[in-house]
Amino acid sequence: MTFTEAQQAEHRDAFIRECRQKAWGAACHVEWIGKQMDDLMAQYTKLSDDNVALAMEIQTLETALDSHTKDNRENRKTLQARRTDLEKTMDGISRSANEGQKAMQQLYASVESAMALAAHAEGWNWKEHAPSL
Repeated sequence: MTFTEAQQAEHRDAFIRECRQKAWGAACHVEWIGKQMDDLMAQYTKLSDDNVALAMEIQTLETALDSHTKDNRENRKTLQARRTDLEKTMDGISRSANEGQKAMQQLYASVESAMALAAHAEGWNWKEHAPSL
């Protein structure tokens, strides 16, 4: 198959546009994930603050004069159950954040690859090789 110079220029330009479009799309996707990550981290921070407050409240109940009473023990047990639930939720958020970071790294690599490929295509030509006998 042989390409004329005009055909090569047409296909090169189309390919370069496609590479740049893919890079742009990946960069936009990274930005979108970044905003989602900001929301996740804000939620994690709030839950972490709630967890610390519950720990302090449990500590206060443990050192209270009525720490030996059934009501106090039940309150501590209830608060500890809430802390356990918060920690599970925080672990889930942490896993989601790690997955988001991995996705962002892969997308950044895709951006760099697409831009490098576009730069390479700018000077590349289809070369016909002589058939071997």
